[in-house]
Amino acid sequence: MDEPPPEPTTGPIVDGVDFKLGKIQFGLSYDFQSLTLSLRILRATGLPAKDVTGTSDPYVKIVLLPDKKHKLLTKVKKRNLNPHWNECFLFEGWPHNKLLEKTLYLQVIDYDRFSRDDPIGETYVPLNEIDLSQSPTFWKYLQPCKDSRGKLGELLLSLCYQPNIGRLSVIVMKAKELKAKDITGTSDPYVKIWLSFGNTRVEKKKTTIKKRTLNPVFNESFIFDIPWEKLREASLEVTVMDFDKVGRNELIGKIILGGRSGPMETRHWNDMVQKPRQQVAQWHLLKD
Repeated sequence: MDEPPPEPTTGPIVDGVDFKLGKIQFGLSYDFQSLTLSLRILRATGLPAKDVTGTSDPYVKIVLLPDKKHKLLTKVKKRNLNPHWNECFLFEGWPHNKLLEKTLYLQVIDYDRFSRDDPIGETYVPLNEIDLSQSPTFWKYLQPCKDSRGKLGELLLSLCYQPNIGRLSVIVMKAKELKAKDITGTSDPYVKIWLSFGNTRVEKKKTTIKKRTLNPVFNESFIFDIPWEKLREASLEVTVMDFDKVGRNELIGKIILGGRSGPMETRHWNDMVQKPRQQVAQWHLLKD
């Protein structure tokens, strides 16, 4: 009996090793006149299910390494293991020779409203290895994430804003995997929250101290008065500290919540604004 003919390989070549984490398609082009690199995140296929519902809510985080400060994010595609984004991102004012020192880093992440976002996979593209003048499009297999978690720990916060009375309530719920600051290999953590308008600090609140734990549960609620018209310039600096009876209290890590903060912090703040009178909880990676 004749063997069936091989399936036609109409699809493009996929770079990398198939770790069964799916693959991502994206395109790059460079405008030598305006010194602008364009990145188009097209789609992903075959993503693994990360949620109990048997699906995922993927988005893509984009970084031009080694600069980790400026992260870009695509939109979240709800309940989709084969998402189409078709979103364009511009890196303006980059001379071609400077771009050749950079590596494009893409990480596909499963968004989770109630717990921490879950990395699905990642890929790296050293820009000195490709011909940008050809405006190439790639398929890349996603590989397991190396740096999947923060080094300082994570903090779960819930925000609720009532625009009619100009009141923001913050629930400091719990933290996990905090970095040990004491010789004993543990910490005595507490959380401090500063409200600022613009660059002016206005009001400070503090939780109780939890003794000898790196996974403290606080469940403490704080109220801040922020009129609706001042919400745009408001921000919260949330700091996890290690209490020290003898020396100075030491910083474990912090985040800044507001409309002009890091991508994950801004998302939480905007969620809060768009869902008035509802508690919106999110995990945050602590930063130094």
